[in-house]
Amino acid sequence: MTLTLDQFRDQHGDPIVWCAADIDSYIVLGEITPPPPTLYSYAEMQVLAADHLWSAGNQQAVADRLAAAGHDIAAGIWTRGARESRELAAAARFGWPHYEAVLNGW
Repeated sequence: MTLTLDQFRDQHGDPIVWCAADIDSYIVLGEITPPPPTLYSYAEMQVLAADHLWSAGNQQAVADRLAAAGHDIAAGIWTRGARESRELAAAARFGWPHYEAVLNGW
């Protein structure tokens, strides 16, 4: 079994209380077994961001049509969906770790 950085932190506790040897071991372990790659590449996240922006534009168009027809509550729902799509697009531009954090925060 290969020791990962997460397992090392679990075994050794808070890094604030580590001695110099623990820090050195952690650095060496990080060089030997780097963290696993992210679920999606940066390029894939840029495509996802563009898709979210496209969705936001469509949702906002529906919201505008509903507002023009006097359906304020439905327009508000679609406007909120458009805003959330824009927020997800902004998070996706930063890459998978940031996008995942935003998703988990909801």
